[in-house]
Amino acid sequence: MKVCLILTLFALNTIAASIQFGLGGLTPHISRGEKLNYCNQWNNTGIIANKAFYLRLSGGRYGVTYMQGDDSICSDIEGVFVHYLFSADKWLETGLTVGGYSFEMSNWEEYAEKTPSGVSAPTPAHTKLGSKDIVPVLAFEVAVHLIRSNNWSLKLNNLFTPFIFNHSLALERRF
Repeated sequence: MKVCLILTLFALNTIAASIQFGLGGLTPHISRGEKLNYCNQWNNTGIIANKAFYLRLSGGRYGVTYMQGDDSICSDIEGVFVHYLFSADKWLETGLTVGGYSFEMSNWEEYAEKTPSGVSAPTPAHTKLGSKDIVPVLAFEVAVHLIRSNNWSLKLNNLFTPFIFNHSLALERRF
């Protein structure tokens, strides 16, 4: 499935106005003051460094992204997102992102069992789609071109939801 999706995205490149390859990310988690146990967390701040990569194809106001990486407990995730741009100028883009990523709930249950006493085990906000556990995503998106030439940009992509944010770097090629 992964290979088919990547090949489909590359085939769609013939109609794409741009392609992005993004890596990593910082994800601050907003909690209710409780001490939580996340993987790759910075000093009990709730901010984690995600190991992830994504490929985005965009044409006009619309785009699609395929993503693979680690979630908040360093368990594998895989997802697809659709993007709609409200506005875009030379240095700033705003829009809406809708989609989700799948994960293994059994990994979270195992992680909770190993969480030290006095520390709350995190639990994902998720739903079922068939037999898959899915984290749905509906986010306001802000992208900033940090470095820009005629056809290339280094971008800071930011997703904002009421409960979680994600910030990542991407290299964009415009056609």
